[in-house]
Amino acid sequence: MKRLLILVLVISITSTAMIFLLSDDKLTSATPPNVDQPMAIDSIFEHVILASQESGEFSASQALKQCEKLAACEINSELFNRYLSFKIALAELQQQLAHLPLSEQLIAMIAFQQRYFNAAEITLLFNDDNEWQHYTIAKLEINQNNHISDELKQQLLSNLEGEQPERITQALKPSNDLKALNTELKDALQQQDYNQLAAEFGDAAATRLIALEQQRQQWQTLSEQLKQQIKQLKQHYEPQQAEQKITQLLDEHLTTNQKRRFLVLYPLY
Repeated sequence: MKRLLILVLVISITSTAMIFLLSDDKLTSATPPNVDQPMAIDSIFEHVILASQESGEFSASQALKQCEKLAACEINSELFNRYLSFKIALAELQQQLAHLPLSEQLIAMIAFQQRYFNAAEITLLFNDDNEWQHYTIAKLEINQNNHISDELKQQLLSNLEGEQPERITQALKPSNDLKALNTELKDALQQQDYNQLAAEFGDAAATRLIALEQQRQQWQTLSEQLKQQIKQLKQHYEPQQAEQKITQLLDEHLTTNQKRRFLVLYPLY
């Protein structure tokens, strides 16, 4: 049981970390990090923006005053001014793009950089973020391609990850290790391999996990049978009569709680 709790924590921490890595807008951070002054120009700009938020409500004038306090920022004040304008406009753009698929949002945000910066400046300011976003876009395109097999998808995803810079592959490693462990656990559950589960989680947990898996399989089988029968009833009877027969069918095979769960998972009316 302790191992299961650890897995849940790892999943939560990994998901939070990936969301931070893929985010291109740091204006909403409330408190600047308690670290030494960063040296990369994009990190300096972010440091200045975050520091300006300490004094109260964020404003462009506050950020510009903070920039004047750091020599590295003041020397690049013209670029910082454009960067600040870009970040404010990007926040508005993200709201406008919220209804689009993630891949389209990322493509639009990367293209938006060209309105404010030339190619060299984009590389200087956004190289790390853009590498992550291009990886995410490519991964989404593979996963959403319904014209290729699952086996080919896995191969393409593996090839894509192998093409990434080492810093990205190292960042993905904990997630991949967790995925492999989850796959191993899933296989053991499906095969009801008591010995493997007992070795991982102990005898009592293994017995409980197998019992839960048996219940899940029984529920899945029953649900599929009911769905097929409901489909046939709808085909052979008028709507009102079919509804009555469906209610009778569910009352016959399911408890009140099971029926409520079934109707949530498979809305009928």
